Amino acid sequence: MPKEMKRATGAVLASARRTVQVGLAVVGLAACQVESPIDLQDPGDAPRFEGCDLNVDFLIAAAARGGIQSLDNPRWVRADESIPAYLDPDTRVIGIQVFGLVYAIPHNILWHHEVVNLEPGGPSGPQLAITYCPLTGSSLVFDRESVGGATLGVSGLTFMNNLVLFDRRGPDEALWPQMLAEARCGSGIGAKLAQHPFVEMEWAHWVELHPSTRVLAQDQGFDPIFFEYDRLGYPYGNYRETEPYWRAATTMPPLDRRRFSKERVVGLPPTASDAGIAFPFGALTDREGSFQVVDFVYEGNAALVLWSDEAQGGTAFRPVTEGGERLTLRATPSGFEDEGTGSRWTVEGRAVSGPLEGARLLPIERTHTAFWGAWAAFHPTTRLWQ
Repeated sequence: MPKEMKRATGAVLASARRTVQVGLAVVGLAACQVESPIDLQDPGDAPRFEGCDLNVDFLIAAAARGGIQSLDNPRWVRADESIPAYLDPDTRVIGIQVFGLVYAIPHNILWHHEVVNLEPGGPSGPQLAITYCPLTGSSLVFDRESVGGATLGVSGLTFMNNLVLFDRRGPDEALWPQMLAEARCGSGIGAKLAQHPFVEMEWAHWVELHPSTRVLAQDQGFDPIFFEYDRLGYPYGNYRETEPYWRAATTMPPLDRRRFSKERVVGLPPTASDAGIAFPFGALTDREGSFQVVDFVYEGNAALVLWSDEAQGGTAFRPVTEGGERLTLRATPSGFEDEGTGSRWTVEGRAVSGPLEGARLLPIERTHTAFWGAWAAFHPTTRLWQ
């Protein structure tokens, strides 16, 4: 555990009793804040959490528990039938493929809900939680089977500005800081959320790759006065363009100044055998050519990042297909090609033409995107690729 974290005993809410600044997250946490005395035992979470493996100085009540409503029964439309009005070409989406289905979960829905619980294929299929934290810019997709299939919700707490999830398992529920993907308060401290591979990119490129993709519908069953997504816009003012994080002096360790703190990175977190590594979007974009293949070593084994300027996104893979065939990929002016067969590949690691058409690269499931300042705060040992 990083040195700046300390083990806290006793109930987290009792330990962390204080006057906190409550951000009205539903209407814009960064833009609308009020001072309000909150006894952290009141919301009902803390009596169940008898210990926290966190530095509770960075654990802040930002909204009421459930005040940001997760989407638990999401409604979808197919892009080849109807494209919702809230989508622009440069809208960032989390793209996943599972159970033979393709989904796009846009950031500008997740600004207001932060969690989408999904059961592709019905209750007998995979059980996923697509999560996004606007304050840390972090996207992660979890397999909910690792918490017994329980849905995940927004606790209203943040840890180092990051979304803290809770699982709806009644008296056995726990608190899960999203970027740690691990229970740190409540039941089963140290238990990990299994992660599911995804690619984050801009909508125009995702729908070009998947014209019939499912995407979240404009109507999610809420009062349109409050959730008319095409009119709501970004709720955090100029937060993405400014250096500070929300209440950074008291909610985060000192920022790593090697990159702009809100620059997005494609990152692979530290493990027992690796310090972790982050690939800044700006450094990837500054290289010659619109497509990049970056070879590196992770956990002692070969790895690569595929990056597309057009998509403004990329992710990490092992240079091997899911069927076990080792490859050497290179960037071309129009995409990616493997040197052995000349097959053409997309930024999501899928062969779309040539002898390997239909094959997929083996994803590194822990890969995800976040703002640089948050990434470095959570992973201070990280290497920075430049």
